[in-house]
Amino acid sequence: MNNHDNTRVRLTPLGGVGQFGRNCLLIEVCEAVVGANSANNGKSGSGEEQLIAGDAVLIDCGIRFPGPELPGFDAALPDLERLAAVGDRLKGLIVTHGHEDHIGAIPFVLRDHPGLPVYATDFTARFIERRCRRHNLDVDVTILPFGQTQHIAGLSFVYAAVSHSIPGAACVILDTPVGRLVHSGDFRVDEDPILGPPTDMAALTVAGDEGVDILLADSTGATVPGRNPGERSVEGPLNQCFLNDDGDPFKGLLVVGLFASHLQRLALLAELCRRHGRKLLLMGRGLEETFALTRSVVGEEAGAAFFADVVVDERTSRNFPRERLCIAATGSQGEARATLGRLANRDGHLPFALQMGDRVVFSARVIPGNELSVQRLKDAYAEIGVDVVAGRNAPHVSGHGSAEDMSALMLATRPTKFVALHGAPGHLVAHGGLAHALGLANDQVLALRDGHSIIMGRGTTRHLEAATAHEPASVGDDVCDFPRGLAASRRRMHEAGIIYTRIPTVDVGEGRASEIEFVAHGVFPALSTAEEHGLRQALTSRLANGNDDEEILRGLRRALKGRFRYPEFVLHRLD
Repeated sequence: MNNHDNTRVRLTPLGGVGQFGRNCLLIEVCEAVVGANSANNGKSGSGEEQLIAGDAVLIDCGIRFPGPELPGFDAALPDLERLAAVGDRLKGLIVTHGHEDHIGAIPFVLRDHPGLPVYATDFTARFIERRCRRHNLDVDVTILPFGQTQHIAGLSFVYAAVSHSIPGAACVILDTPVGRLVHSGDFRVDEDPILGPPTDMAALTVAGDEGVDILLADSTGATVPGRNPGERSVEGPLNQCFLNDDGDPFKGLLVVGLFASHLQRLALLAELCRRHGRKLLLMGRGLEETFALTRSVVGEEAGAAFFADVVVDERTSRNFPRERLCIAATGSQGEARATLGRLANRDGHLPFALQMGDRVVFSARVIPGNELSVQRLKDAYAEIGVDVVAGRNAPHVSGHGSAEDMSALMLATRPTKFVALHGAPGHLVAHGGLAHALGLANDQVLALRDGHSIIMGRGTTRHLEAATAHEPASVGDDVCDFPRGLAASRRRMHEAGIIYTRIPTVDVGEGRASEIEFVAHGVFPALSTAEEHGLRQALTSRLANGNDDEEILRGLRRALKGRFRYPEFVLHRLD
């Protein structure tokens, strides 16, 4: 593919564009041919330009934590079926930062592509290694400092620092044979972050001066007007949580719930504990592991400046009175097994129990879908007599840029074409509107969705729609393609229970039928003994008359019609 006139670059999101989470962008270098006959170009002689795919790389590979649409599944994954078709053409994985929606699916990719080169900043690399260890996988991450050029598969890229809620976040400036791409990753324009460098607008402006063909940018905050005020804006509201309304020091135990990876917030909390003479106890495995990673990356000297003189372990914390202690806790989304949930449930294994007069602060936004579980926590605290700071009063700011941050990125890079990433349709459309407001025409704003592709050539781009992308899901290490039928069955079982019949072989010739095993799990209202006996008799009769399995199931549904909320029927025949 040395003739760049015939070279194309195909960009295909395998997740994250049209739905939050499982962010993953596939970039393939292709050769354009006309009427060729190959496995991936369609019919010959068509006169249409076809693509022969070559080397490929990924930017990010994350998960989505499923809601009620996928009951019983741990995570929704990017389109691994499409990735499997890439095979050994996949030459590397470029990671922007260490959040689960950007790295959570990496072990599943490495399982199918052992030895795949992975590139990340220092801090992000530690999160990737931790994620892979949980899956018993070894990974060798190439650590790239900001500004250092890396060549891979006919491409070259550099990381530019961006501010986010986690240190080590990076924007990717990627040079291809047909033009330059800028992939923002998750970002905000914060000029004075608590931890880590600010967004490197100078490097992004230089990239714009040299020419950016396509900007692909995070859309999470596109519907929020103005500019993200930055992490320092949380200092005042969070500081107030250490005080009473009259300004005197708060005397109870203070608990602050936050995301385990939010090191900017954790560092700010440490500063405020120091200011108010409190020690900081970290409770929750995620926070403890993240803190250990922070110390290993920033070093003991820098770690001491932020944490070492404030953070205490559980044993030491027992020596301090409640009014001199602050607990940083996981579980801000209402997870029952996380620290905030266990505190609400009066878990006797914890070193401290909440009591009347204590205070719990939710220093995190509620992810859509978690409102009810968070409300249950707040209700439980209210029963105890705990003061809860949440909702509009919560000391929090997003790690994602608002509308003006996004406009600033566009003005710095001045792209020829723009693609909105990382968001639901409303966010993507709003982000496209910002691009239009800055002067980009309709044909310069490309509306991409999961599974669709943008074909980029020298001076040209075109949009290619595709079939609906697959969404695999996982339970532990087991993965299957998005099981729409199975997911529907799980939802029905969750909502209405399951009715199970076990049909043994029957000797119809002698006119006898063996008894059927009939079990109704979790259905409501429960079947009476007489109802179960009647159903057994009816099904035994149908079996003796030679009815097939589908007719037996239809009989079940007819007999129970209107009795339940559409229970799931399962039939198991013993031959």
